[in-house]
Amino acid sequence: MVEQFEQRLAAGEVVLIDGGTGTELEARGVPMNGSVWCGVAVLDHQDVVRGVHEDYIRAGAEVIVANTFPSNRLALEPAGFGDRVAEINRRAVETARQARENAADRAVLVAGSLSPHSAEGIPDPQPGADTVLAAFREQVAIQAEAGVDLFALEMIPDAFYGRAATQAALESGLPVWLGMTSWSGDGGWQHEDGLGNLVAALARPGVMAVNAMHTDVEQIAPAVEEIRQHWDGVLGAYAHHGGWEPPNWIFHDISPEDYAQAALGWVQQGVQIIGGCCGIRPAHIALLRERLPARIPAG
Repeated sequence: MVEQFEQRLAAGEVVLIDGGTGTELEARGVPMNGSVWCGVAVLDHQDVVRGVHEDYIRAGAEVIVANTFPSNRLALEPAGFGDRVAEINRRAVETARQARENAADRAVLVAGSLSPHSAEGIPDPQPGADTVLAAFREQVAIQAEAGVDLFALEMIPDAFYGRAATQAALESGLPVWLGMTSWSGDGGWQHEDGLGNLVAALARPGVMAVNAMHTDVEQIAPAVEEIRQHWDGVLGAYAHHGGWEPPNWIFHDISPEDYAQAALGWVQQGVQIIGGCCGIRPAHIALLRERLPARIPAG
């Protein structure tokens, strides 16, 4: 399936991914952990996690991202789940694969999410480089054995964490997405060295795509333009909408129509991988399936 997916991207096709998983779990009543947010939901709410994945598949998603975003040892151990790192990651991937078996009538890939973030941000004080690399290698090995098809690096904040996550993911031999956030405005956050420079530092052979993700809808277009100055490969975009009051997402309504209209603009920029992040729900993905063109514009 991965080879077919890569061939489609090479041919300029547009591929639809899912929307927010953690926020959708919250919307369905799953409590968010104060330290690791949605990462432990699969322990006590596995059926709800599976249902979220199934609903995104039925909405049209061709890639679903396993609920492993805040689930490496860097986040889980301080929260008291250090002895359950393998269980949490394995069960999250298996749950996504079960959803695919239950709901898919077409090829659907399962991506394993990798990020240094938890509900409390990145670790402070910063761990040593060997510790960070070991944590990502552990998570990658568990997820690869459980059967992910590719790895999606998400909310990579800087080259320190990015290099470790990228190295660990590439060592698996599976395709890798780089996913980076760009915020601006009051209370916003930017990469210390610039988004484009971070892309230049991390993009290397084996990286399948670079995604602008977990970024306000209106900031996706400029983020894509900055990325493409340092990357001539496949582009992806999945925006968020709403606010963050740890450990909960504050939903601000954006209609599926408005989100689809924004996404059509991203396609005109050459973005091929499109979905949603926090606050974007199955109804948004369903309308994207109806509205997105089959391919990006030629040339």
